[in-house]
Amino acid sequence: MDDVKDLKSTVLNAIKTLCYEKKEFTLASGKKSDFYIDLRRISFDGEYLYMIGKLLYDEIKNAEDLKFSVIAGVPVGGMPLISAMLVTSFLDGNPLKSVVIRKEKKEYGKGNLIEPVQFLSKGANILIIEDVVTTGGSILKALKNARDEGYKITDAVCIVDRQEGGAEFLKENGIKLHSIFTKADIVV
Repeated sequence: MDDVKDLKSTVLNAIKTLCYEKKEFTLASGKKSDFYIDLRRISFDGEYLYMIGKLLYDEIKNAEDLKFSVIAGVPVGGMPLISAMLVTSFLDGNPLKSVVIRKEKKEYGKGNLIEPVQFLSKGANILIIEDVVTTGGSILKALKNARDEGYKITDAVCIVDRQEGGAEFLKENGIKLHSIFTKADIVV
């Protein structure tokens, strides 16, 4: 089942049946919503994670306007996604490198905000990988932290854009959002 169209259909069905929940929730942004999309229900499952990794890798491989040195996942949702992308890229003969952009500096060890730094040179462009985007706040925090360390972020890729202003907010802050699915694909 390596055909991208089949993978998209399978993952979309899983999102609709396993990840989508219709009831009132408070989101990470503090906003209230009448639905929730919990992608961890499939991104922590090896079979679906494999499919998601292939979809994300295909998205960045075929996007002509993406320029980046490394990928970075927004903790926690983006972490398994970048792992899947790293394996997929290796199997494709085009191994990617990744880093983690912490929410705050560690109080111990080297105290780095971004790790591992050996994959980066000052001014390097980091591609952010996220599971679900609502307001774009988590990505903007990563942008601020990357800029504070001397790096840049011009693009982010997510599995689901909830279409609640995140793409527009990110664009205002110099980040183009690419998404595999949108709310319109899931909520019918």
